Amino acid sequence: MFKKSSGSSQLNIFTSPKTLFSGNSLKMYEDAHAWHNQFRKQVTMRIDENIFRPLYCEDNGTPNAPVRVLVAMMILKEA
Repeated sequence: MFKKSSGSSQLNIFTSPKTLFSGNSLKMYEDAHAWHNQFRKQVTMRIDENIFRPLYCEDNGTPNAPVRVLVAMMILKEA
Protein backbone atom coordinates (compact mmCIF):
# COMPACT_ATOMS: atom_id res chain seq x y z
CA MET A 1 0.00 0.00 0.00
CA PHE A 2 1.46 3.38 -1.02
CA LYS A 3 1.41 6.18 1.54
CA LYS A 4 2.92 9.57 0.76
CA SER A 5 5.24 10.88 3.47
CA SER A 6 4.64 14.14 5.25
CA GLY A 7 6.54 17.30 4.40
CA SER A 8 8.04 17.54 7.85
CA SER A 9 8.69 14.75 10.25
CA GLN A 10 7.26 15.33 13.68
CA LEU A 11 9.37 14.17 16.58
CA ASN A 12 7.86 12.76 19.73
CA ILE A 13 8.55 14.20 23.18
CA PHE A 14 11.33 11.71 23.87
CA THR A 15 13.40 12.48 20.76
CA SER A 16 13.37 16.27 20.70
CA PRO A 17 16.70 17.66 19.42
CA LYS A 18 16.81 20.05 22.36
CA THR A 19 16.96 17.09 24.76
CA LEU A 20 19.40 15.06 22.64
CA PHE A 21 21.87 17.86 21.85
CA SER A 22 23.38 20.65 23.87
CA GLY A 23 25.86 23.45 23.37
CA ASN A 24 27.75 23.43 20.09
CA SER A 25 26.01 20.28 18.82
CA LEU A 26 22.59 21.91 19.11
CA LYS A 27 23.88 25.05 17.43
CA MET A 28 25.22 22.99 14.48
CA TYR A 29 21.97 21.02 14.26
CA GLU A 30 19.82 24.15 14.07
CA ASP A 31 22.10 26.00 11.61
CA ALA A 32 20.05 26.58 8.44
CA HIS A 33 23.22 26.71 6.33
CA ALA A 34 24.63 23.39 7.58
CA TRP A 35 25.07 20.70 4.94
CA HIS A 36 22.46 18.35 6.42
CA ASN A 37 19.76 21.04 6.46
CA GLN A 38 20.67 22.13 2.93
CA PHE A 39 20.60 18.50 1.73
CA ARG A 40 17.14 18.02 3.22
CA LYS A 41 15.85 21.23 1.67
CA GLN A 42 17.52 20.94 -1.75
CA VAL A 43 17.46 17.16 -2.34
CA THR A 44 15.20 15.20 0.01
CA MET A 45 12.19 17.48 -0.19
CA ARG A 46 12.39 17.70 -4.00
CA ILE A 47 11.99 13.95 -4.57
CA ASP A 48 8.63 13.19 -6.16
CA GLU A 49 7.17 10.15 -4.44
CA ASN A 50 4.29 9.73 -6.88
CA ILE A 51 6.52 8.13 -9.52
CA PHE A 52 6.97 5.18 -7.13
CA ARG A 53 3.22 4.66 -6.63
CA PRO A 54 2.91 1.88 -9.29
CA LEU A 55 5.38 -0.25 -7.34
CA TYR A 56 2.93 -0.66 -4.46
CA CYS A 57 -0.35 -2.55 -4.25
CA GLU A 58 -3.29 -0.22 -3.63
CA ASP A 59 -5.32 -2.50 -1.33
CA ASN A 60 -2.91 -5.00 0.18
CA GLY A 61 0.03 -4.87 2.54
CA THR A 62 1.43 -2.44 5.04
CA PRO A 63 2.21 1.18 4.16
CA ASN A 64 5.61 1.85 2.69
CA ALA A 65 8.54 3.54 4.38
CA PRO A 66 8.96 7.21 3.35
CA VAL A 67 10.20 6.88 -0.23
CA ARG A 68 11.85 10.29 -0.31
CA VAL A 69 13.97 9.38 2.73
CA LEU A 70 15.01 6.06 1.18
CA VAL A 71 15.96 7.69 -2.13
CA ALA A 72 17.85 10.46 -0.33
CA MET A 73 19.80 7.83 1.61
CA MET A 74 20.72 6.13 -1.66
CA ILE A 75 21.92 9.48 -3.05
CA LEU A 76 24.11 9.99 0.03
CA LYS A 77 25.45 6.47 -0.28
CA GLU A 78 26.47 6.99 -3.91
CA ALA A 79 28.07 10.36 -3.20
